[in-house]
Amino acid sequence: MVILLDRAVLPGSKQYAAECLQNLTINNDDVKKSVFFEGGITSLLKYLDSPLISLSILPRLARVLENGSLGARQAAASAICRVCDSGENKRLVGETGCIHFLVKMLEAKNNEAREVAARAIVSLMSVKCNYKEVKREEKSVPSLAALLDSGLHNTAQKYAVSCLAMMSSSKKCRRMMISYGAIGYLKKLVDMDIPGANKLLESLEMGS
Repeated sequence: MVILLDRAVLPGSKQYAAECLQNLTINNDDVKKSVFFEGGITSLLKYLDSPLISLSILPRLARVLENGSLGARQAAASAICRVCDSGENKRLVGETGCIHFLVKMLEAKNNEAREVAARAIVSLMSVKCNYKEVKREEKSVPSLAALLDSGLHNTAQKYAVSCLAMMSSSKKCRRMMISYGAIGYLKKLVDMDIPGANKLLESLEMGS
């Protein structure tokens, strides 16, 4: 099925393969692992690059983000990054409820999972309705501020900076960032030349 998904040229063949993989992997961890090691995730992401397919698959991605294993959620977040190539697509992703689950994913123990979640969020936030949704999430600022910690083994810092910078126009959000130690973290990130860290630091220091 993975080979068919990757190489099929007949109309409908890729969709058939994707649906078969979905049915085969339901409640079967061994098959899920097999699909993963056979390159199934990469093939699925390529398949999702089709705009029409991407839009029809969004509700499924939301369900994976809610109930899937960490690896599956990571793959779903990566897929969201790939389909968010227009404001309309970003708006549609936001409407599926993905943002709530992406914010929860910022607390994952896995570095790659945190990074891809933060990358998806910063992309989605360029649309006003999604920006407001991220601001409404109770854990968004605390989780993003925690990702500024240079002592953590993480590669999500630049995305966390970008997300927090977008929210720094809000006095309430600035106060929350400061209360969660963002200024101390940002001073270290400035020394590390993390893009946007200095500007965000200045904004918080002026607002403090």
